[in-house]
Amino acid sequence: MISVFKKRTRRLKRLSGFSLIVIILGLAGSLFSQANWAVSSSLTINSGDYIYQQRTDNYYLNAGLRYSAQNWTVSASVPFILQNSAVYQQEPISFSANGHGMNNPTTTTLSNDLEAGIGDIYLYGEYQLWNGSLIAPSVALTSQLKVPTTNRLTLFSTGAFDYGLGLVLRKWVKTFNAFAEISYLRIGDPEEITYLDPLGYGLGIGKFFANGKYSTSLYFKGYSKIIQGVDPPRQLALGFFTMFSGKSVLSFYLIKGLSESSPDFGLSSGIDWKL
Repeated sequence: MISVFKKRTRRLKRLSGFSLIVIILGLAGSLFSQANWAVSSSLTINSGDYIYQQRTDNYYLNAGLRYSAQNWTVSASVPFILQNSAVYQQEPISFSANGHGMNNPTTTTLSNDLEAGIGDIYLYGEYQLWNGSLIAPSVALTSQLKVPTTNRLTLFSTGAFDYGLGLVLRKWVKTFNAFAEISYLRIGDPEEITYLDPLGYGLGIGKFFANGKYSTSLYFKGYSKIIQGVDPPRQLALGFFTMFSGKSVLSFYLIKGLSESSPDFGLSSGIDWKL
């Protein structure tokens, strides 16, 4: 049986993966104007030792959908996940309901070390409270909800709902865009596990080139304590963006983890397409 400590730290790894999804959705939304429906897809790869001696490689193939109105935006994203880790080699997924296996129909064992499955569904919303002024930044209220794909803890689902609220500040100065966020996340507790509910915080800056066709951004994302005795996720992302024909944005990110519960490094590439 997987230890409670491994279950807890696995949750932090998923939260790091979710941070990458939020970076992709949040920065694409803040750096480029949006109208009505848009679809998105991204591939994220991250790797790290975390608190273990063996390396874990995670691959996220995300599919997303977004709707934007004048003052608000809602989006949804679901990842298909591949995980290659010797940490779970002796604990393969079982499809038999014998009390020892996880009995998760959304997870498939490909080999001793490689696991594949559908991750939890993430919903994100944003409402513009104030458009800002010449000096003051704009202010937006954000919300997030994670819907579990199963009702129990697995390699790819927490088995519990998470939800949170936050504020985002944005300020344009010529070709620069600065942004900051703070949020509160209520983490659902699966059986036998209790988490602390963290504050999330982020700070970034973007720069446009060639009349907005190209841009780059630097973004820091972190959380307060989630598990006693374990450093919470913190990471830095360097992003590059290219706009095609006013309807699609191609993005590329380099990610560096800054704590033991974050990946050592990560790469992400995605496309956002207005319909």
